Amino acid sequence: MTTYPAFAPAGQGADFLNIFAQLGNAYSHSLQSTTQEIWMSSMRIVQEHAARAIANASQDCMAALARNAVDIQQRSLADIVGANQEAMTLMGSAFTNAVMAGVAAPQNYARLLSRA
Repeated sequence: MTTYPAFAPAGQGADFLNIFAQLGNAYSHSLQSTTQEIWMSSMRIVQEHAARAIANASQDCMAALARNAVDIQQRSLADIVGANQEAMTLMGSAFTNAVMAGVAAPQNYARLLSRA
């Protein structure tokens, strides 16, 4: 008599195939949890760095604006001092010319005041 190979019952074969599905689910849950953890931690890191960059950028901007304001104020003050010096020079020259021409001589003060 010939012997034929014995086949496993269908129920046992189905259990064996089910184990692969269960193993796949176990790995899937592990990978899903790891992917979720790396995504959340990466987003947290990006948010922290973005917040730090924004804070640093605003501080740097405020410092640059303050330096700019000081520079402009110093230049403006120098311009005003220069304009005052020029005005004093012009007034001094006009007064000197008036005195030299005799218009501002003491005897002409009454005439100068009456024009005003």
